[in-house]
Amino acid sequence: MITERPAPRAYYDITDSEAAHLRTRILAGERSDTGAGRPVLLRGATVITMDPEIGDLHPGDVLIKGEQIAGIGPDLLDVAGPDAVIVDMAGMIVMPGLIDNHRHCWQNAFRRLIADADLDTYVATTHGGMAMHYRPEDMHISVLATTLGAIDQGVTTVVDFSHNSRSGAHSDAVFDAYRESGIRAVHASAAPNAGAWEEQWPADLTRIRERHCGAADSRHSIRMGLDISRVRPVRELLSIARSEGLGITFDGVLGAGAAPEIGELAREGLLGPDVTLIHCTDLPDEVWRMLAASGTHVTLATTSDEQIGIATGLPPIQTALDHGIRPSLSVDVEISLAGDMFTQMRSTLMTQRMGTAMRRYRGDTDCPEMLTNRDVLEFATVQGARDNGLGAVTGSLTPGRAADIVALRAEDITNMPLNNAIGTIVQGVDASHVDTVFIAGRLRKWRRDLVGADIDAIRRRLTTSRDHLADRTGWTVDPLRPAGNTRPAFDHLASFVDHQQHDLLES
Repeated sequence: MITERPAPRAYYDITDSEAAHLRTRILAGERSDTGAGRPVLLRGATVITMDPEIGDLHPGDVLIKGEQIAGIGPDLLDVAGPDAVIVDMAGMIVMPGLIDNHRHCWQNAFRRLIADADLDTYVATTHGGMAMHYRPEDMHISVLATTLGAIDQGVTTVVDFSHNSRSGAHSDAVFDAYRESGIRAVHASAAPNAGAWEEQWPADLTRIRERHCGAADSRHSIRMGLDISRVRPVRELLSIARSEGLGITFDGVLGAGAAPEIGELAREGLLGPDVTLIHCTDLPDEVWRMLAASGTHVTLATTSDEQIGIATGLPPIQTALDHGIRPSLSVDVEISLAGDMFTQMRSTLMTQRMGTAMRRYRGDTDCPEMLTNRDVLEFATVQGARDNGLGAVTGSLTPGRAADIVALRAEDITNMPLNNAIGTIVQGVDASHVDTVFIAGRLRKWRRDLVGADIDAIRRRLTTSRDHLADRTGWTVDPLRPAGNTRPAFDHLASFVDHQQHDLLES
């Protein structure tokens, strides 16, 4: 006797009680420390894989086993196995988790505190003020709130450029927060930029990796981060990183001040595929040619460049593309900016298309092609993984890769009916549409709610931390009267902001 195969049901037809039961079954069947648990089959969604060999499916299924994607196809019900948890997802878009390749997670007890800041005000407020007073518990709660917020907005991997670990205990607190939130974290460890600290860096990099990464937790990896503060000559730091097998991320690659150092390093063969540069605003063409030739990666911070006014304020989207470099994207600083990757994709798309349209209007007959919505989604997924050293691990829905998966509610009132999946992801989605998130096969968000997070407790702890730090820096936090200009607190490092790379090269 042949029984008819049931069609996948739309997410909006699944009752709250059914959804709660599914959540319980998924959590009960997740991989434990002793072995793999029950498979999970995401069934009947519009699947955007970002894998050109597999392509996209409508409808399609994604099978999760343990930490990995086990299969992708139009119908995997027969191969899922009798123990699989079946999750009907018709009406949803299933896609790879977004990758934020540069965020300073420690700052976020002060989200949007200085929403109108320029670069000097930002540097003064953070490194010249609040940073010097952080305790390990302040690092922990800020990073926990930041990474949970990222997951809530569909980010499964974040490069946390962590340049305020004033002791080994500060670094340990950060990794405790990663574990608690469940984020896939690339920890770009850098020295603090100002104030007293234990000067344990870079020697502490080895301890951090052995204690927190790899065998200790497959979701965590570490890179050397280089920003304003260089406790040793840059060539020595690069040598240390490479002797330890660490990738290297430079933040603050800004304007004419950056060109001499980056150019010299390139000419000496010290850049390459293990190096990622952030911002790269207003670099000369000669430097860009060397970056392309060396295989150096570039991460853009589009809204940061534009809003804070970094160098020219024009992110080098087209310049990177002109030199054959596909960039990744990043949030940078939630203390001043939006914290979601949908904003970064939209801003990058619109900025490049605006520049191209302007050139066409003015009669330029050799204009570049306008970026597409798929281009910027690639920047925020596949290219992000390539640029942070996880290109073989995550970034696409590919069997054998990590099950870092996001499901979006594509038939909610603001997006219905679903006509263009890629366009909906880039142009129509915000955090309210992020329904489900898996990281390394573990459920982290379900039916719009973060799993296992005590939001009220986090809110209380974060507010207490904020108030402590505000008191230590002499601020009065008033939502109706945002913090004013705090540049005088950072006068002793003001010249570093504009001339850091030149000065460091000379030293």
